Amino acid sequence: MVAVAAVEDFIEGLVTRFPAFRPWYEEHLRDLGELLPHVVFGIGEGLTDPIVDAYRRGEDAALDWRGVLEFLDAHFDRGDRRIDEVLVTDFLLGLPGPGRPGHELIGELPERLRERFDLIRPSG
Repeated sequence: MVAVAAVEDFIEGLVTRFPAFRPWYEEHLRDLGELLPHVVFGIGEGLTDPIVDAYRRGEDAALDWRGVLEFLDAHFDRGDRRIDEVLVTDFLLGLPGPGRPGHELIGELPERLRERFDLIRPSG
């Protein structure tokens, strides 16, 4: 049960730190009735796409994508398997592949996230 609280606290901390995620988060809770961590970063409806979009917009983005990556990296590989699982399976694996718009974001991943990305997607 502690792991569930930790992953929920992680996601709530992300939304608190980056208010641009708040409307999506509230809609997620309203529509699904609960926080589903694996849906949070899912492709299409989750937060991965807005992070990539903010990177692609650069300085014009309302979301501090660099700050988001630093936040994710700071919580990754710190002993909470559920947080790591969500970040690997739903964020890192959801990033654009080679030749896709936003793929260059991978070069901006902080150290821990980049090391894991290189392990799970050695071809990019």
